[in-house]
Amino acid sequence: MLSLYAARAAIVAAAMSLITLAALHVLKPELHPSRAMISQYALGPYGRVMALCFAAFGLASGSLAVAIVPYVRSLGGRIGMALLLTAAVGLVMAARFPMDPVSTPSAQMSHSGRMHGVAFMLGVPSMVLAVLVLSFAFDGQVSYTGWLLKTVDAVIWISLIVMIGIMLRVGPGKPPDPNGLERFVGVPNRLLMVAYAVWLMVAAWPVARW
Repeated sequence: MLSLYAARAAIVAAAMSLITLAALHVLKPELHPSRAMISQYALGPYGRVMALCFAAFGLASGSLAVAIVPYVRSLGGRIGMALLLTAAVGLVMAARFPMDPVSTPSAQMSHSGRMHGVAFMLGVPSMVLAVLVLSFAFDGQVSYTGWLLKTVDAVIWISLIVMIGIMLRVGPGKPPDPNGLERFVGVPNRLLMVAYAVWLMVAAWPVARW
């Protein structure tokens, strides 16, 4: 029964993360979606909406981890579940500690800004590794739609690779170029998070419908 409720909570929370993320695009139209990372929505009067979005992602991740406990028996599945819980911690940290403005020099970063960086390093790698490990660990378990999970998993990884590639090209110490690759960094960032929310819902669905 706990798995059932946890799976349903995961679906509701993942849906809430998408709803709040979409709402931020309406509330802050001045922040160009293709040029800005979603963390930048945490700055300004609607920061609490972004915090809610991250918190919903964290709740969905943690709830899914709880929901799949009875169905994860392999070592790989347990590792994936641990990674999912780690991702939940990172996402909740991102909700608690908003980033500093992009132009803030590293030496002048606030405690919140530094912790947001820690949250990113903790949450994102754990998140993408969790979906990879669990997408394969779920094969033969319950009635998971393996091909769909793996398809969404591929979208997540492609988005991450593209985002990292852009960030390396426009990283610290490099002059800003409004017409360079940096104007596209927001696209893979958003696709990554949307795909992750979809993955959470797809993974939770077989348990939630029992």
